Amino acid sequence: MTTDSQERPDQPDEIFLRTFYWLLQTVKIHQDNNKVLQESAREFINSVVQSCVDDPHITLEIFRGRFYLREKKLIYRIVSFDLVHGMLQFFESRGLQGLRLSITVGDAPIEQVLAFARILNHAGRQENPLAWIAQRLEGDAFSWVEIVHNQEELPEEELELRERAKRAYFYSLAAVKDVGKKIFSKRPVGIRKTKRLVQKLVDILSEDESLLLSMSTIRDFDDYTYTHSVNVAVLSLCLGKRIGLSRTAMERLGICGLFHDLGKTAISREILFKPERLTNQEFEEIERHPVKSVIDIVKLRTDGDLKAKIIPPIFEHHLKYDLSGYPRYHREKPQGLFGRILSIADVFDAMTSSRVYRPVPFSPDRALGMMTEGAGKDFDPILLKVFFNMLGVFPVGTLLELDTGEIGLAMETPEEAMQDRPMVLILVSDGKDGFRKGKPVNLAERDTHTGLFRRNIVKSRHPESYGIQPAEFLL
Repeated sequence: MTTDSQERPDQPDEIFLRTFYWLLQTVKIHQDNNKVLQESAREFINSVVQSCVDDPHITLEIFRGRFYLREKKLIYRIVSFDLVHGMLQFFESRGLQGLRLSITVGDAPIEQVLAFARILNHAGRQENPLAWIAQRLEGDAFSWVEIVHNQEELPEEELELRERAKRAYFYSLAAVKDVGKKIFSKRPVGIRKTKRLVQKLVDILSEDESLLLSMSTIRDFDDYTYTHSVNVAVLSLCLGKRIGLSRTAMERLGICGLFHDLGKTAISREILFKPERLTNQEFEEIERHPVKSVIDIVKLRTDGDLKAKIIPPIFEHHLKYDLSGYPRYHREKPQGLFGRILSIADVFDAMTSSRVYRPVPFSPDRALGMMTEGAGKDFDPILLKVFFNMLGVFPVGTLLELDTGEIGLAMETPEEAMQDRPMVLILVSDGKDGFRKGKPVNLAERDTHTGLFRRNIVKSRHPESYGIQPAEFLL
């Protein structure tokens, strides 16, 4: 498994943010001739210069309550939470959406850099901080710094990544449907396209895990088997990444997720969508679908080595950690790693989806809570803990009612944040029994005067209770 995030060495971007923050703090309490203050200014200058290796500028901006550096989301560690949150509050209290710093700061006198830091600090006491800052930064003296106005539009690179994620998700959905229909009609089918799509999902995951988790909130009652398969693949990939699987292993895991329910294509809709309790015979038919999935995998036109590696997890995905579950047979060999991953992803997505026998799904946080009760019996306790930490107390797409009277969708729980205080997207009534996007807020944000949290969670709900499809707002 990967090492804890706190053990990773400091990254250049984090060093830049820390030296910037330290400069802003030390300039509050020292005169310009103080050695500690001058050293903090030099460290800040060096961090800017070192960050401008491939570009003569470095841009620090705020989008959706998160810092972006060079138009990429800033990833930092839990030990840096107070630092980053403090900087976010500093920027937001002054109306700053961003700053662009030039490598030419390396030629600026120390006194000029200190003057810049004092301007930013003193702006907090002004009636119109942003205008006050802009006025004092005019002229050649501060040619190495520029205020950025981003209008809260995501960077082009981020928008392009989101489009790639959507395409990969829906193309994967189409590919699974195509394979399922060809198997049902007994036509030959290969999986070359499916393998390429899984590779694209792995690429996106390496760039932004929260984006794929947002995709996994997509629900389609009428097309449940296929959307469920893609969601299980996405959740499994995210969990696989968290435990440090190799790229090759991740690709196999993704294929397992997409194909784990192929055997259901042979089960009649009357059974799959039966609202009443299933008869024993009907339930036995459902329980046979892992075996049918294996039979379908054997028929695929792909190399035998791949089939040999994806068959066991697909066969095992309804087994439990204690080897109960189904298919029922005498077994002493423990459930494999991929099978244990699939079973966690499968149950979580099933519990948070509407079913004909359960029209009101469990809210994501409640589903996680119920699953933790099965740790060590139903699920691998270590993997389940990693899964819980990955999703946070309130997983992406959880609808939260706040004590301010607002409602918000959980966007993500950053690795560095408090697990029970995610980033949320506030939803505002559109006046037509629907909602529109409001502003993103961090529930860890505190009032600067009282020190109390600005917003607190009153209740969590499944977004379907409000007729909300989370992906429509989060992507």
